[in-house]
Amino acid sequence: MIARAGGALLDRLADRRRRTLETLARRPMETQKATLLDLVSRAQATRFGRRHDFAGIRSIADYQARVDVAQYLDFRPLWTRALDGEFDVTWPGRPRYWVKTSGTTAGDKTIPVTPEAFASHRKGGWDALLLAAAKVGGRHLLEGSMLFLGGCTSLSPIGAHGLVGDLSGLVARRLPPGLRGSYSPGLDVSSIPDWETRLAAAARRVARQDLRLMSGMPSWLLILFDEVSRLHPDLTDRWPNLAVLVHGGVAFAPYRPRFDERLGRRLECIEVYPASEGFVAVQTEATGGLTLMLDYGIFYEFVPVEDLGLGRPRRHTVADVELDRNCAVVLTTPAGLWSYVLGDTVRFTARDPLRLVITGRVRHFVNAFGENVIVEEVEQAMVAACDANGAEVAEFTVAPRYPSATDPRGGHDWIVEFHRPPRDGQRFARALDAALTALNTDYRIKRTGDVGMTAPRVLEVPAGTFHRWMRAAGKLGDQHKVPRVTNQRDLADALLAAAATPVVDGATAVAG
Repeated sequence: MIARAGGALLDRLADRRRRTLETLARRPMETQKATLLDLVSRAQATRFGRRHDFAGIRSIADYQARVDVAQYLDFRPLWTRALDGEFDVTWPGRPRYWVKTSGTTAGDKTIPVTPEAFASHRKGGWDALLLAAAKVGGRHLLEGSMLFLGGCTSLSPIGAHGLVGDLSGLVARRLPPGLRGSYSPGLDVSSIPDWETRLAAAARRVARQDLRLMSGMPSWLLILFDEVSRLHPDLTDRWPNLAVLVHGGVAFAPYRPRFDERLGRRLECIEVYPASEGFVAVQTEATGGLTLMLDYGIFYEFVPVEDLGLGRPRRHTVADVELDRNCAVVLTTPAGLWSYVLGDTVRFTARDPLRLVITGRVRHFVNAFGENVIVEEVEQAMVAACDANGAEVAEFTVAPRYPSATDPRGGHDWIVEFHRPPRDGQRFARALDAALTALNTDYRIKRTGDVGMTAPRVLEVPAGTFHRWMRAAGKLGDQHKVPRVTNQRDLADALLAAAATPVVDGATAVAG
């Protein structure tokens, strides 16, 4: 009875939300201007607001004239004040909760999460649930369990009065009463600090449950499947009512074949774009990318990648974003982040509604020879090569191979952990090369005649290599992911050393 009533409510809310999103899509700039002016008004008495004359801001142009695009290190001295106990630094009050997230040359970032920011994050999770209900029915979801494979719910003291933890864990602690009974693996399991212990406990729990929805990063969900398979080898009939996968963090396409194989069927999929700094987008359309969510209390700016680091970069709003151009995401949020460079790059694919695809990270690219290859391109090339060669990939990363005495031109090394290796390694390497040549003009020019770059090498590492490296590097957990492409060899060399993989001449090398 409860599931029936709750499911009917979810269905009604899903329909109402769909109509709201349609309205927002018709007036994106009006919504965004109102959001920015509200944020500025609320923060005008803070240290940051007084310094930047928030009281005098009447327009987006006023704001952009007063507030520069900033990085984490620009905010760290201010947030240190808040951690030390000072009130009204970048947002009214003093943040009680903080989250750690990786992604800066200074190491882990510590970001404040205010009550208003929590509300923004909850909107993103709620929208994903409503979209799932629209696909398979609210009652279907509530009649079983829903797995959220996220961070630890335990908190640690930080600063004078704060608590720090994983964002997904903090959100899980605040689930509405109607969903707590459906939440898996449960707060008792989610509070286990050690990731591997928590994952094993989650596997034991979900192996006995009637899962209807699962949410998490694809790479970590596959590891959970491996844990469950130790208890029940055949997953194809373990969760007969499992219908929806909510995923984010990395592109799903390289992992889809393995999900289909492990589960014996294809799930309905909803992609989300959450970050510790703000929940940005949700997949509301069947194709065409993620919809930028305009009513989460976040003001968005988009800086062309080539302008990053300039004194006065171009700062596009939703009114003038350019389609098919690589831009850095810049956020102003109710956590006290003001024109903050998120670190991700995106490309807009449509305007009505505003839809985007994530193309990579500001610092995750390879440009050792002028080829300027980005994450989106290596992921597409990997999918194409796997499809053409009957291969399935578990993890991979791409790094430059710099010129040497034996290789005067250099090229790219693809360090790959296969779930199913290709039938012909040389053919697989050629397929990667052909796909990147088709996707990237600069790469094609550098590869022409092997003059600027030689053919890519595929270095296969044994199963579990990436997981062992992440454990040794202290990067286990849902917020961590393997960089798909880097402009240095640190990660590649660490993986090869861990796998004891010989680097040999030729297009492919396989760990022995």
